[in-house]
Parts: sequence; structure tokens; C-alpha cells
Amino acid sequence: MWQESAACLTADSSLFLTGVTSRVLKAKAICETCPVIDECLAFALANEDFEPHVYGGMTGDERKALAQEIEDANFAEYAAEYGYEVSA
Repeated sequence: MWQESAACLTADSSLFLTGVTSRVLKAKAICETCPVIDECLAFALANEDFEPHVYGGMTGDERKALAQEIEDANFAEYAAEYGYEVSA
């Protein structure tokens, strides 16, 4: 699975909890080096994970805004590119 290749696999998971700007910036820096950032983001969007943590290089609020933006651009197609089926 893609998670096994994630750059955050051995990182301190508390970095990915939002609320402290310095943690968010560190988490996003890890995400920027990740070979599976797109898969991670697609997974979070397909599962409508808008919780306040960094996933796929974005905070929950950023993912929610992105989902809203691409909703009109056929969100299901975007998720399907990464092998996820979005329920209607």
C-alpha cells in the first residue's frame, strides 16, 4: 500500500495535529518530500477527512476548501484517479 512509502511513516505523529503553526509548517515540510503526497491527499478527500490535522500536505480546512473547489470539477473523477470510489 502507498502508506508504506510515506515520508511521515517514522515522523512524530504529533507534528501532524494542527493548532500550532510551527508544527503545521514542519508537517508540511515532511509532506513536500513525500513520494505519495498525491495518494495521501486523494485518500483524505475520498474519505471526506476534514479533521484538523495535516494530511496530503494540507490542513483539514485546506482540504475542505479544495474539495469544495473541485466538487464542480467532478470530484469523483479526481478520487478515481487514485483508486478511490466516492459514495454519492
